[in-house]
Amino acid sequence: MPTFDYSTITQEPVVYYPRSGNPSAVLGLAMEFYIGGPGQPGRVRAMADCVQAYLTQAQGQFRSYAVANDRVMRRLKPGENIDPALIEAMVDPDAGYEIEAGWEDDKAHFWSLSSACNKVERQTYLGDLLITYPFSILDQIGLDGFIQQFVSMCNAMEVEHAYAGPSFIEPFNVGGMDAALEVIGSELFNYPCFNAYSLTMTKIQAGDGTKSIGFLTAVSNRILEKAGGAQAVLANAGQSTLSCPYSNGVIFQAGNIPQIGSPNFIPQEYINLGRALKPTRAEFDKSLFDDPAGIDDDAFTQRWLSRFDGV
Repeated sequence: MPTFDYSTITQEPVVYYPRSGNPSAVLGLAMEFYIGGPGQPGRVRAMADCVQAYLTQAQGQFRSYAVANDRVMRRLKPGENIDPALIEAMVDPDAGYEIEAGWEDDKAHFWSLSSACNKVERQTYLGDLLITYPFSILDQIGLDGFIQQFVSMCNAMEVEHAYAGPSFIEPFNVGGMDAALEVIGSELFNYPCFNAYSLTMTKIQAGDGTKSIGFLTAVSNRILEKAGGAQAVLANAGQSTLSCPYSNGVIFQAGNIPQIGSPNFIPQEYINLGRALKPTRAEFDKSLFDDPAGIDDDAFTQRWLSRFDGV
């Protein structure tokens, strides 16, 4: 079976903020989840459990964090982890649910966490969870372990859509993440198979559809109806696409191993899945990333979202 060799992927920052010189993006692994019906206590409970599982993996990796209603960042001592009781308190339906954690504010780092659920009942307004890792986590859990964890979390949270695999990793705090979206566009097409994220804008605009695809892409049965259902997607994607069901839909895998791509090369496995899931794509009418040419942010975002259309 082929193995994913990440040794050639730089572990140095790939984008820096022009004023501060701090890293605005590094390359690693990410799992990005969107859940519907955030008011449903079972899904919020499941999201909290997933956060707790990630915090166990990330023991000692965080320096800063904030939870709902915090006005300033809380600081952790070396080796210290976030108190699980703080996560449990947010499961209460009357409590706000929000947590962000990472190394330092406004600096991209391989370990980061962001999660939020608004107290609304509308299915098409989504809650989100983002967890990130260095590629070296694969030395511990293997690619199969990474895939199995994604499947398990999708099952538990009954996600509407979710993505996992190689990704640009942005600063964990909202301000730093927003600022990164202004500058990372210059590198996005150098690593076309890597995901990138604008959590708030995706949460708002992709309630009834997907964003794009990743190495792993979970799509709910509700959204899959836009493409004729899971079997139609698989028939159109062909044999290079693997799949497995989860509690609310189907997870699709673009080939046997993650790939990187290049400005002039999109792997066929990603094109096959991208084309098949194109009918599920949400209609983004606002930009996710700034155009590095400074011309048209919306058009640049659409070009990135459609990079696997194969046209």
